[in-house]
Amino acid sequence: VHTSDAEHDAFNRIISWIVLTELLATGAAAWFARSWRQRNRTLWYVLVLWTVACAVLMVPISNPFWTILPKLRFMQFPWRWMLCVGVPFSFFLVVGVRRWSLRAVIYLAMLGVLVLVGRHYQPPWWESAGDLYEVQDNMATGRGYEGTDEYMPIGADASAVDRGARRVTVEGSARAAIRILQWRAEKKSFAANLSAADNLVLRLFSYPAWKVEINGHPVQAATREDTGQMLIPAQAGENRGEISFRRTWDRILGGWISLLTLLIILLSLNYEIELSWIPRRSS
Repeated sequence: VHTSDAEHDAFNRIISWIVLTELLATGAAAWFARSWRQRNRTLWYVLVLWTVACAVLMVPISNPFWTILPKLRFMQFPWRWMLCVGVPFSFFLVVGVRRWSLRAVIYLAMLGVLVLVGRHYQPPWWESAGDLYEVQDNMATGRGYEGTDEYMPIGADASAVDRGARRVTVEGSARAAIRILQWRAEKKSFAANLSAADNLVLRLFSYPAWKVEINGHPVQAATREDTGQMLIPAQAGENRGEISFRRTWDRILGGWISLLTLLIILLSLNYEIELSWIPRRSS
């Protein structure tokens, strides 16, 4: 992809060369491991197919898959498939290079490349120590840190939020006495005594997973149009708000899928262990 951002394109060129190098290295490792293929052809071909599939998903010819398949584009960067290519590369390297002296040379060369990239290529596109200290100070003072647009709820605009505002304020003209009782990452509570019914504005984006209760009763939070902040309706008098980050149905489903996958793996391993104890007849 070519854009009007020169630094963005330069980063993509570096990543492209790294991808090409890793694929060539994996191909070389698979070539050295070809003698092992006779003992376990199925696993060898699975790893080769794994590598080819990852390579295809990193070139423009796979664009229809990124467009049609659900959720694939949420990987954001196609070159993240390099992490998956690392699995067959490591396996082929171990079974293909048996001499420890040669393997040690390869390991040292890989560490050398890691140091070289870390010192000469990574700093221009990554935070420095000063940037990290700034984030730490902003978190300690409660100011917060600048988020990334693609992780915000629809309609939210971080640039329009007053980062110096209080955590809970009144939208209208009602007078209010507000006390913050708890303000943690996944659980927040406050008390607000209002002179008249009004909306409370929270310095918090209105994500769907937030569960809001006022005086023990669930309420439907609204969203402020200009910023995407959470709006909570409150009545005149004392209002005790409880906000908790709950598990939505998709997270619950993902957990069950992971658990089911783990059970299938354990059952298959147990099945293979039982088969290994069955004596084979001699031909």
